[in-house]
Amino acid sequence: MNKHEEINAAVSAFERIYMNKAQIRAMAIDANTLIARWARAGGKTEGVFGPRTYRVAYDMPGEKSYLINKTYVDLFTNIVPALRSYFAQPFGPQQKPLAEEGIDFVIGTSKLPSHFKKPRVAIAYPKHAWVWRTGHHHQLVSSDVPDSAAGASGVHAFVEEMKHNKGEKLKSRIFPGLRGGKGKTRRSVYYQGVTGVSDTARVDLGEDNWFEEYEHQTDMKLIGEIWTVFQKVNKHQYQVYKMQQEAKETKDPGKLRKLQSKIVYHQKHIALWMPRLRDMRHSATYYITASTFVNKDFLGANFFKTQLDKLSMDEFLVAICNIAMEKVSDMFFTGYNHNIHGFTDGYKYNSLMSLGLDETFKVDASLLKYFQPDQPLELGYDPGFFSSIVVSQEFKSENKVRTLKEFTHYAQLPQAELARQIWEFFGKDHKSKKILLWHDRAGNKSREVQDKITTDARLMKKELESYGFQVELKNEKQRTIYYWEIYKLLEILFASNARGIPKVLVDLNTCKNLNSSIYRTPKLENNGKIEMDKSSEKKIAWQYQAGLSTQLSSAFIYYLYGKFKDLLPNEMSKIPDNLPETQVV
Repeated sequence: MNKHEEINAAVSAFERIYMNKAQIRAMAIDANTLIARWARAGGKTEGVFGPRTYRVAYDMPGEKSYLINKTYVDLFTNIVPALRSYFAQPFGPQQKPLAEEGIDFVIGTSKLPSHFKKPRVAIAYPKHAWVWRTGHHHQLVSSDVPDSAAGASGVHAFVEEMKHNKGEKLKSRIFPGLRGGKGKTRRSVYYQGVTGVSDTARVDLGEDNWFEEYEHQTDMKLIGEIWTVFQKVNKHQYQVYKMQQEAKETKDPGKLRKLQSKIVYHQKHIALWMPRLRDMRHSATYYITASTFVNKDFLGANFFKTQLDKLSMDEFLVAICNIAMEKVSDMFFTGYNHNIHGFTDGYKYNSLMSLGLDETFKVDASLLKYFQPDQPLELGYDPGFFSSIVVSQEFKSENKVRTLKEFTHYAQLPQAELARQIWEFFGKDHKSKKILLWHDRAGNKSREVQDKITTDARLMKKELESYGFQVELKNEKQRTIYYWEIYKLLEILFASNARGIPKVLVDLNTCKNLNSSIYRTPKLENNGKIEMDKSSEKKIAWQYQAGLSTQLSSAFIYYLYGKFKDLLPNEMSKIPDNLPETQVV
């Protein structure tokens, strides 16, 4: 294909589409490394991730790029389906998909259609590859499993949900692999570049803001020059397109000659400026931020009113306004640190590696590395209209307890739904069928009603037993618990220098909301009395409470206290039961 043919192909299909200002800037600058820190509903997939995967695939045919997320589960269940959905959108006058599966790309198969170009780089894991007709393929990579980037070097990296990926792992183990490619590939705008999208990292919740360093690598003078040249090139491209359309419709030979002459004039200008634009883009890093208000014309005022009504002000500032928050200075879970008390290797990656993108699978206990089928499930339960359950297991030989899964539901009688969720996740793989359940004081208080199974805890027991579980309520006669007791116990459990104390660990993949809830649980001191600030449970709409309120952390507390209360000093067991009610959990 000669230069004029390339130019004609580039301008042959202009369409009218809506783009917000941030999407326009991302499309126009199109830098080698493009990092978009955009708030919720800012159009990250439509404006950055989707278009860039297509451009990279067609600009570097036959090569390999990395499609990266923290876990394979997220890649399988969120990232790839979102891209599939993006390319399936109807587009243009004929309402055809942007790219059609089976014609323009295939997923999770080693059998490529005959019209596909043969990949120059061997596909290491066909089941985990997205292959374009150009022979370019995206290899799925979990940042928690750097070996998943094994094989030949890549030419570009796509990172979804950057805040959930550990920057050090990416920079030390995966990005150094961006060195493949030969000849023309090395001259591509996108060669050795990174495309990353994320909303604002909640450092206060343990998320990683590593990608913000790209802001300091952005040369705004160069970005301004790219914008100027882009406008010039885009103007000439549009004129070529418009005149080509006129040429198709005219039957006047004289007019046709004039149009062809003008087309040649504009093509010469495109040929002059396009190489310069490519060179500047190849040298550029562009870090672009945007709040959800950038999409206000599309979303409408009601969207923002609804978000403001349902979210706390802190969460609204982060999720919608793209403003980073500071960490809670005085946490109730004193000493808790997700880097110490969390783990990210909880999936059986060998099992995940055997699954293909074209297969249907369900995430359940069979994929959990640390699940013990022969041991009891230990539940912490916070009942109410919004009910929360955390599921843990004890590892006696290691002196550890691992929290493996979280469950939430809000309804008038949520027990049936929670029991169903627990059965679907653990049921078929849990051979023991024994459950130990610790619940809160509110459940105990309801047991005053005799001869009726009316308490939330007993209702939960009944629903679980309907699935064949054997449930033991562990704290039916438990006395009132006081905040300061729990606070003292948490100090013991999460102390950095604790010896002989069981280590409490949380699965950060399957218990994301619990980890968030822990960090969002502040300590209050009222006239010298330690309390837990549970105001978030009243301020935040039900559908957002799982990770933004103290609901799950309360369920975790009931479990930890019931399980480890004997670690408290002996004198605490002599506390009278008639202390003021305002101090109880």
